Amino acid sequence: MKQRSTKQEAPEASLFESRSLAKGVQILEFMAGSTTPATLRDISDRIELGKASALRLIRTLLAMGYLERDDNDNYTLGRDWPSPRQQHRLRTVRETAMPYLAELNAELGETVALAFLFEDVIRVIEVIESTHHIRMSNYKGGLIQPYASSLGKSITAHQEPEVAQRLLYTYGIFPFTPNTLTDFRNIQDEFASVRQRGYAWDREETVPGGTCIGAPIVCANGEVFSSLSMSMPNARFNKKLEELLPAMITDYAARAAADLAKAGIGNP
Repeated sequence: MKQRSTKQEAPEASLFESRSLAKGVQILEFMAGSTTPATLRDISDRIELGKASALRLIRTLLAMGYLERDDNDNYTLGRDWPSPRQQHRLRTVRETAMPYLAELNAELGETVALAFLFEDVIRVIEVIESTHHIRMSNYKGGLIQPYASSLGKSITAHQEPEVAQRLLYTYGIFPFTPNTLTDFRNIQDEFASVRQRGYAWDREETVPGGTCIGAPIVCANGEVFSSLSMSMPNARFNKKLEELLPAMITDYAARAAADLAKAGIGNP
């Protein structure tokens, strides 16, 4: 009886959770399209849900950083939720860069990744894993170290000082390996080198035994909000690759940037 009861109740619980998720998404979509702060009544009326139930969802979204509340109990989108402009850029970057990411992966069979700058953080948005049994891995949605990873350096180095400072402050600065730069002056010098070279190395700065190279996808107007990278174990990294990879990674980044321009993103 107990087992049968559990089986009968599971679909109902699943349906309830699905409805709650759908209503939460409706709130975010409503707020994304709103040009002014919204009240609890505005939100509950829009999603056709009672105020008490709407408030429970709102509190969850507040705790997750997707909504913010002012002193008058009005609600706006939080910094952790991409703005419509950011969502458009995110979608376009994925569409334009993925073919190049696949080509880059096919070059050497190593793990490649694509990163994107959100409000205060940099996240991995796409990954194609290495075909080798022993490999350096990454995962979608992961937070990127703005001062240690090649993806993070490639983006952070090209931001205005206040934005770079905010990225460092939000993530924090601490060592992952003995090679991690933690001195602020040294980090700034590294950013300057990244800007000069046009690419960034991660030489066991985030993970022991691994090397990664990344390059910014620089828009026609000079703006940088995405980057791509290739990672491999040190056992497969050699002098020849050290000489070959910079031109390879920057070429793919430049081709992705050209397609962004064709899509109308980042033009002067």
